Amino acid sequence: MTVAIVGGAMLLSIAAAPVGDSGVRAYVDRALSGLQVGYYVDTPEWDEALAEELPVLRAAEVPSDTYAALSRLSRAAGGRHSHFSTPVQTASATQPDAPWSRTTPTVRYDGRLGILTIPGFSSVHADDQDRYLRAASEIFDSAQARSACGWVVDVGQNDGGSPWAMILAASPLLDDGTVERFRTRDGRASAVRVSGTSLSWDGRRWDGLPVFAGRFGALDRLGLPGLVIAPELPGAPTKLAGRPVALLQSTRSASAAEMVLLAFAGQTRTATFGSESAGYTTVNGGFLLPDGAQVTLSFALMGDRDGTFFEGAIPPDHPADPEDGSALDAARSWVLQQCPSGSGG
Repeated sequence: MTVAIVGGAMLLSIAAAPVGDSGVRAYVDRALSGLQVGYYVDTPEWDEALAEELPVLRAAEVPSDTYAALSRLSRAAGGRHSHFSTPVQTASATQPDAPWSRTTPTVRYDGRLGILTIPGFSSVHADDQDRYLRAASEIFDSAQARSACGWVVDVGQNDGGSPWAMILAASPLLDDGTVERFRTRDGRASAVRVSGTSLSWDGRRWDGLPVFAGRFGALDRLGLPGLVIAPELPGAPTKLAGRPVALLQSTRSASAAEMVLLAFAGQTRTATFGSESAGYTTVNGGFLLPDGAQVTLSFALMGDRDGTFFEGAIPPDHPADPEDGSALDAARSWVLQQCPSGSGG
């Protein structure tokens, strides 16, 4: 049993059991129970959608008869960041060697600046996760990185994936302590913390422990397991926190990329450049149904370290065109202004 983080969503990759003797009614009940954790189930829109789709669900004779209705209900319960995947779609998302599983962070240097690109990435496979994190570790475990006076972190083309891998990739540039907060619809909040180059959520390191245990009701009852992803960068590269960091963002910066933006929000000597982000600023959980179909469901809002929560696009501190190079030019100039004269740190 493993978990991948795709577009800010915790998605299960486990062998699904057949629907079995309990039939389609139990299948529907299981799905509706899971949907109750959605961020928007207290709204009139959810009530209207449920009333409209219940007759369809109750008339279903096989699970596939429910897919269209469950797709609509997933969006109603969790908003536009939520979706329903058929068994075929779920299986295809976890295939090895998918393009989104082969990316890694990269760096180039421009004089005294390091320009770190954090690309979209998603994979349930340990080898892919290890490759992504080792690439980041090698970047920061170099004399050139240690001598850079400041950094530009580019998530302008990052359309999402595994937020924890991306935050880990940037962790040498993040202050220790709380870097991000999540808030469920009933106001319960939890904190993401950085310690060195490791991460924890609500006091638990991400090392496979059941991070949802006792916290999110319906997802607990449906057996959502903990995350299976390395909780820290391999090799323990040098922390470079405190150096100026400019982040590049655009309307393509979605979901997990927006988590990276919020992880830096409120840190001293940090600013963002570009255009508004894509606005997928909800945190997703996922659960499998017995035939292998999957619901990906927003259950919380993303927020920065100071407790400012977002339900939509994140504006940049310094608007600039991310397409014509002006955002990068502005970010570069800003970082150099923050750098101590003639020094690397």
